[in-house]
Amino acid sequence: MDTKRIVAFTCGRRGGNTEIYVKTALKAAARMGIACELIRLNECDLGACKDCLRGPCYAKGPGACILKDDGEWLAQKFLESDGYLLAAPVWSLSPAGIVTVFRDRIFGPKMDLAAWEMNGGAPEWAHGRKLQRPGALISVGGALTEHWTSLGLATLYTTTFSAQTNVVDHLNIFQVADQGEALMRRDYMKKAEYLGQNLGHAVLNPQIDWTHRFLGEEKHEACPGCHTSVVVAKPGRDFVECVVCGRKGYVSLVDGKLAYRWPDDPQDRLTMMGKYDHMREIARHTEERFKPHEAEIQEELKAWRALEDFTVEPPSKLAKRAAKKAD
Repeated sequence: MDTKRIVAFTCGRRGGNTEIYVKTALKAAARMGIACELIRLNECDLGACKDCLRGPCYAKGPGACILKDDGEWLAQKFLESDGYLLAAPVWSLSPAGIVTVFRDRIFGPKMDLAAWEMNGGAPEWAHGRKLQRPGALISVGGALTEHWTSLGLATLYTTTFSAQTNVVDHLNIFQVADQGEALMRRDYMKKAEYLGQNLGHAVLNPQIDWTHRFLGEEKHEACPGCHTSVVVAKPGRDFVECVVCGRKGYVSLVDGKLAYRWPDDPQDRLTMMGKYDHMREIARHTEERFKPHEAEIQEELKAWRALEDFTVEPPSKLAKRAAKKAD
């Protein structure tokens, strides 16, 4: 039997608290006979996505990206993995910025399994690659309550949607701020060990559909799908929407306390059907709202693109232009 592999991507400092929890999880998975790799994203050369119009990476894969950095290597590491682990410290409610750079460069439309299926199957560059895998997430905050870590897990989850990475466990850690403080929290160390075992179990059993199969600690969060409690509540409604998976939960009071009812929802982003629904709504929007007016806006669009009255160029760009003139 081929050796299974978990690849962990960390976004904190070398040897920091986030990395301690990741190494704890990987040690547990390694004891199960799984090969484990740890990649420090802050040590990678990874530029922000340029949002190319009809970007070459969609058709030709990550290697066709106009940015020649570690992006392709990171994408290949993900595609070669059987299990995915992402961990990051929380800064100002949400994870370190490298998380969104990583998400936008490695995942997104080019790695969208629903789009592949709806358009005849995986592109040639993805043939023979694993198309779904279990995953786990670790968010580490220094705040004394979860109040200042509320967008940690929610943001980490956004890296899992397009490639249908099924999160089987996650940790929302707080009260861990100072260097090495992770070692003082033996409760979190044990939970990180369990997370590694849970992810390892899922990796070793690929015959199981891990969608909505959560192996982590049940903490009675609001949403039973993604096991988080970040919801959108608007006046006049009798339901909330989960920020992570998009499901609707109907709200009531039972003995003066909030209660939720979560029926199955086609908008659930954690399922392939939820992604199908999203692809269809984008297609409908383009065909029904944009296409009928596409020709008439072209001239106006040119004028807006040409408008540079307010643009301020950064020093780096000016220096490059000056160097080019000097040559």
